[in-house]
Order: sequence, then structure tokens, then C-alpha cells
Amino acid sequence: MSAVESFLDDLAARGMRVHSLLVHRGGATTLDLWQWPHEPDLKHKLHSATKSFTATAVGFAEAEGLLDLEDPVVKFFELPEPPGENLSRMRVRDLLTMRTGHARGLSGATTRLRKTGWAGEFLEEPVVERPGRTFRYSSTTSHVLSAIVQEVAGEPVDEYLRPRLFEPLGITDYDWERDPDGVSSGGNGLSLRSRDLLSFGVLYLQDGVWEGERVLPAGWVRKASAPHVLRAVSGEWNGKELLSAGPDAVANSGYGYQFWTNKDGSYAASGLFGQECMVFPDQDAVVVVTGAMPDPEYHDLPRMLREAFRRVFAEPSENLDRRIERAREPEPLDAPGERPVFARTYDFEANEQGVRSLSVEATADSVRLGVEDDRGTHTLDHGLEKWVRQRTGVSVGRLHHSYQDDAAPILAGAKWAGDELELTWHFLEGPFIDRLTLRFEGDDVVLDHRTNVNSGPTALPPARGTVRA
Repeated sequence: MSAVESFLDDLAARGMRVHSLLVHRGGATTLDLWQWPHEPDLKHKLHSATKSFTATAVGFAEAEGLLDLEDPVVKFFELPEPPGENLSRMRVRDLLTMRTGHARGLSGATTRLRKTGWAGEFLEEPVVERPGRTFRYSSTTSHVLSAIVQEVAGEPVDEYLRPRLFEPLGITDYDWERDPDGVSSGGNGLSLRSRDLLSFGVLYLQDGVWEGERVLPAGWVRKASAPHVLRAVSGEWNGKELLSAGPDAVANSGYGYQFWTNKDGSYAASGLFGQECMVFPDQDAVVVVTGAMPDPEYHDLPRMLREAFRRVFAEPSENLDRRIERAREPEPLDAPGERPVFARTYDFEANEQGVRSLSVEATADSVRLGVEDDRGTHTLDHGLEKWVRQRTGVSVGRLHHSYQDDAAPILAGAKWAGDELELTWHFLEGPFIDRLTLRFEGDDVVLDHRTNVNSGPTALPPARGTVRA
């Protein structure tokens, strides 16, 4: 068995689902593997790998003289009252290295729920120690970098990077979430294709040069990938914030300018649930993984990648065609047979799923679900023998790390298991697979809703509805 197959088997044994695995080495893409139902032309949420793109924008702004890494952070914001001593000492460099002096890290899972600008949450947070000393991982820190670039450049980071980074690399299909103030989400809001993430890594591998032309400022790659923090631990997540993991916590990585670094010289843009763009300078290689990996397992992915691909690079290339073919095989649905046929509508009391009513129209080969929830009314079609592709804005943020798209592409399928109806939604541009079970009990239906990965609970309390007269 090849080292790549062994790596994939190890991930699968731990429930760490891979959506794509791409390898660039020696100037060419040497592996291009996709797990059904994910496809090369679909974007994927990068989660915290976004931070490395935000840092790249800071690099451009520095090179253009719009800011200096020694600039005080308070210089860029209008504060309601004079800043404290520690906040006054905080520099842009401290944001890049996550050494802000805060006692806790803030997450997009909570920040995304704010109705006002997200930089305000950062500026309101007490700075308990002198900046520049202690590493404290925080997505809101990265968002403040985005806000600073927008302030000095006069446009959001996604627009600022378009002519400087995206267009030179041929990246045209991407989305970048913005906060209520119109600031690009600096910590975790970017979605783009896996192959475009690979191009980003190759650009860094090539010291910022693309097709013979300099794209990144000279010297930026060296600064961004240097281990400015030798021992970096993200902390313990309690559902609302990242707290110190304690002095005995094992640090497998260092930290650069919004890149995770390793003593072997490799470095990575890394995101929640298994999004990785890892650069191996001494092997002339880049490896990209997108996936759906639960907590805490996804924390082991960088180590597993480094160990596996050190072996891969040392071996003769293997033929992985059969493995690639198997990865494209769809998840099976129901076999043909007799199925219940009916149409009913159920009304729900207030519940934690946010469902107000549910209509179920079951035929011999499909199920149409009508959902009225706290985001509106949605229709979802499910095949019983084949998957149905569509877009939906159904309410899922409670289970999706607070991400909520208005028109997320999904594949939907259904299975009958006795009197229970099992519905599956594969979210094609993210890590989430939602599974709903409808249990029919006389005039009532009990709705269970769970997902595969989340930073909080992966299931919501059951909701009971009663058939509408």
C-alpha cells in the first residue's frame, strides 16, 4: 500500500472525511483526488485558512506604504474613550503573531452573531498583559487586520486583493463574507476552489513569483513563514471562547504572520474541520486538503500530513487511479420498492430548531419537504433512488459554526426505515452533512436534526409537530 493510501485509510478510520486532496511537486500537480459529492469547480469554506489571505493583504499594504507593522492598532480606529496602557502599546505586528495581550481568544462562531461591526468586540476585550509576549489564538484578531487594511486602502480586503493576488493567479470564483460594517471577515470568511487554494500555496512556495512575474512583495514570504512564535497552542474551546490550555499543553507548531509553522521548515494556512494548505519548501511541494473532520480529531491533521507526505516524497510515485475512482462513488440511497405515499403539514410549538411548520409530500420516488423556520419558507426536494441538487437558505447556523448561507448548494436524498424517514443534506461548499430523521407517531411527527461536525453541539433537541387539521 502506498503512503498516500495509508494516510487516507488512517483518516477514514478516525472519521476524518476528506473532500479533496491535491499535491503539487516539482512544478506540476501530481495528485488530484476528490471525494463524492465534492467537485473541482465548487468552492469550499476555508474557515481559518482565510487568515493567511488576510495577512497577505497586510503584506501588500506594508509594501505600498499604507501602513507599518510597528503602527499602533489604535491609530486606525475612533475609540469612544482613551485606550488603556496595554491597548495603546499594541502594534500591527502583534495582531499578525496573535500576541495581543488578551486573556482569551474570540471565535467566529460567536462573533458572527453580532449585529454591529466585529472589530468592536476586539476593541472592547480587556488587554490584560503587555502585547507582544503571549500567544492567544483569536479569529477576531485577524478581523481587525482586515479592518485596518480597509481603513488604509479605502476598500474591503476582497476587493483590495483582487488585482494584486486573485487576478494574477487566475482566481475568479470566490466569496468573502463581510461583517455588518462591510469589513471582509478577516478570520474565517473566504470560500474558494481547492485548486485556487493550491495556487496560493504554490505562490508562497515560489517566493511570491507566479509565471515569472513577482506577485507578492519581495521578502514577504520569508517574513510571513518565519516562526515568530516558537510555541503556539490554540487553546481550549468551551463553546464560546478559546482559553489557555495550560503550561503542560503540547505545542506541535509555531506561528508566523497568520501561518502555522513547523521546525522542519514547512508552514500552513489552516482552517477548522480539516482545511489545510501546507507548503514544504525543502521538498518543492504543496499539499492541500479540504474536508469534514470533527473536533478534536482535526487538530491532528497537520502532524499526519507532515508525517505522511515526508514518506510520500521519499517513495517512487504510485498509481492511485483506482483509489481516485472509488472516492467518486456516490453514497447509496434506497433500493426500488414500495414506499408510503402521503401529503401532510405539521405545526410546531416554539423549539430550539427554529422550525414553525413542516410539510411532507411523499411519493413513490421522492420526498418534498416544506420548512417554515426563523429564516422564512424553504422547499427541499429529496430523491429516494438518486440525489437531487439544489440551493437552500434553510436555517442551519445553530449546527454550522454560525455559518448561514442564503443559497447554499446541496445534494439531498431520502431513505425510509420502517415508519421513519431519513433525510440527508450534503452541503457542497462546506464541511457539513446534515441528517434529519422524521418519526411519525399518530398525528405527530418528531424531528431530529444533527450534523457531522460543529464547534458546539452536533445535534439539536428533538422538536414535535402536530398534523394540521
